Amino acid sequence: MTWGAAAKRVVVVGGGWGGLSAAHALSKSPDVSSITVVDAAARVGGLVSDAFLTPGGRRAEAGQHGFWDEYANIFRLLDELDITDDALTGYAEQGQYSPAGLEAVWPVYRDSNRLPTGLAQALYTRFLKLGPQHLATAAGLLAAFAEFDDSEEARQKYDAISFRDLCQKLGVSKKLYDEAFEPMVLTGLFAPGEQCSAAAALGMAYFFVLKHQNSFDVRWCRGNIGEKIFSPWCDAMRERGVDFVLSTRAVGFEENPSTGALSGVRCKRLGQMNSANGLTDVDEMSGEFLLEADAVIFALGAPALASLVRGSSTLSRYTEFRKFCDLRGTGVLATRLFLDRPLKSPYSANACWGFDKGVGMTFFDLTTLHSPALDSEPGSVFEVSRPC
Repeated sequence: MTWGAAAKRVVVVGGGWGGLSAAHALSKSPDVSSITVVDAAARVGGLVSDAFLTPGGRRAEAGQHGFWDEYANIFRLLDELDITDDALTGYAEQGQYSPAGLEAVWPVYRDSNRLPTGLAQALYTRFLKLGPQHLATAAGLLAAFAEFDDSEEARQKYDAISFRDLCQKLGVSKKLYDEAFEPMVLTGLFAPGEQCSAAAALGMAYFFVLKHQNSFDVRWCRGNIGEKIFSPWCDAMRERGVDFVLSTRAVGFEENPSTGALSGVRCKRLGQMNSANGLTDVDEMSGEFLLEADAVIFALGAPALASLVRGSSTLSRYTEFRKFCDLRGTGVLATRLFLDRPLKSPYSANACWGFDKGVGMTFFDLTTLHSPALDSEPGSVFEVSRPC
């Protein structure tokens, strides 16, 4: 990133993966004199924040988040922080269930001999109730994957048809679609195939499954991401001068009248702030204060950014920002269950389908994934997630 001569003070609005990544990169730039990350939550993390407390006082995050083989930037960061093995599990097989029981087992693909992508996934994935006559009907869909090169022309072509209709058109058997491809989009895109464009489904499947043989190999965090990853990451950034202003919401923006550029972020304190810089100019009545800035980075999810734009007379003047108000997010309900006795699961990470129409779910054996953090619990700890 190239900055102008005056671009020295940066305010990052949002303390999730995007905001922390921006602060991390900028903290290494000699052209930036100060970086302030503002977030409304009491702890950083955004959608994976562990700011939630159970009724028993245990800290928990909203859902489990895998680290797939293509997450090269995250693996590079963990290596830089020297926490990879402490933060992440090893690779393990994963299960896929329906009301009829176990449907498939996803192996650790890197443990098998190398084959062309697509063929490897078809041969090494253990589909327990799908015979070769059904798997063979995926041949036409593989041709669509080959044609889908992420160009604008390909995106327009496949965005005009739903993923379910594409599968029907290409001759995918109903059983293969219902028991393999529909569960894939239900758990990957949180919507049934008739609601997803083929472009979205093909893009998702390519990145997570078909880019190369190891694409679906996944590691999980050994505990809450906030504790195992974000905490040491933020400590490293604080040592480089990054300031974190938490329990604070961005509520307005100042503009430079001569250039029209943003010159400050007006913030409102929501609770006890945690800031290294003190911020002595906080209005005692309103709890508001101004962070002066030469550049502002918005690192927010679609709903949060839309809310910010609606409440800002400054941002809402710009078409680019108003367009964000048309976007919506998908809510996910995560339920963490603390059982009173041990319960063994064959696989620590699992996908489910068919229990509710048009809904995919995941469930995790956290006692195994987070070991030894939960070893003192009297029983097993599971987490179930589903869109809502």
